[in-house]
Amino acid sequence: MSPEEEILKMAGTFISGEDRSMAFVGQMEDFALEYLPDSEMLEFLAEGLSLYRPWAGSPYWSESEMRQLLCDFTQEFGGHQDS
Repeated sequence: MSPEEEILKMAGTFISGEDRSMAFVGQMEDFALEYLPDSEMLEFLAEGLSLYRPWAGSPYWSESEMRQLLCDFTQEFGGHQDS
């Protein structure tokens, strides 16, 4: 599986509710930084991945905001998840 396919799969895991933990989002961020540096995909995700704190309130990102970002991401980059 290519890094692009893998990050789309990870986005699907979050969207489905299978894993919405901070640890999982941290894994997504680490993966994107390692395997997709200087890519449009990383640029699209960077702010949300770094600011995901579902309990913290503004300026951090909530679970629903992260889900929307990942739905938009999968639509933009060829995933098959529904928003």
